[in-house]
Amino acid sequence: MSKYTQDKNYIYYKNTDIPKNKLNIRNQMILEAKERKLLLGGYEYFHNNLSESTIFDEKYFKELHRKTFGKLYDFAGKYRTVNISKGYITFCQVRFLEQTSKDIFKKLEQDGYLKYYFSKPKEEFAAKISFYMCELIALHPFFEFNGRITRLFFDMIAAYNGYEYIDYEDTLKMVGGDNKFIKASIDCMAGNENAMYRIILKGLKKAE
Repeated sequence: MSKYTQDKNYIYYKNTDIPKNKLNIRNQMILEAKERKLLLGGYEYFHNNLSESTIFDEKYFKELHRKTFGKLYDFAGKYRTVNISKGYITFCQVRFLEQTSKDIFKKLEQDGYLKYYFSKPKEEFAAKISFYMCELIALHPFFEFNGRITRLFFDMIAAYNGYEYIDYEDTLKMVGGDNKFIKASIDCMAGNENAMYRIILKGLKKAE
């Protein structure tokens, strides 16, 4: 887990990269194993509850985070209240975060929450996902797990439309301390969705 730089660095135990958690786990390997288990549980729960009445709105997005990581973190399901950055990348300033989020999800609502792409060309679906993926990456609304929850969000949208979960396996492999998904995310911050589009297009496969 890579530590964010924050205005107020209060979610981590002192001098560590470990977020304060309800189980007071201080060992990073044990904590990451617990997080992986919770994420798998989140996938199972939300997939099992997909239905025609599912609305992929801001409330649902926050609920993904809360339900998945709420057993471990007090900040689960809550938008951050401080500015955060990683390296030279600065995410949406907190004073604009709530309104920017509402603007993104308003656009998504106008796009029918991407619920009607099961019969449309995969390329069109991939373009929509990559656009909103980049928007949420730039927003980076949570203290932690932004990438994981954003991927979970679009995996549920993909599953709703008759696709398998988006395959990121090759792009998430670390090579020289970096990976293709991170590089594509950095491009997103510069307003370039091309790399993310290629990742999404390659990873989208119809469920059999």
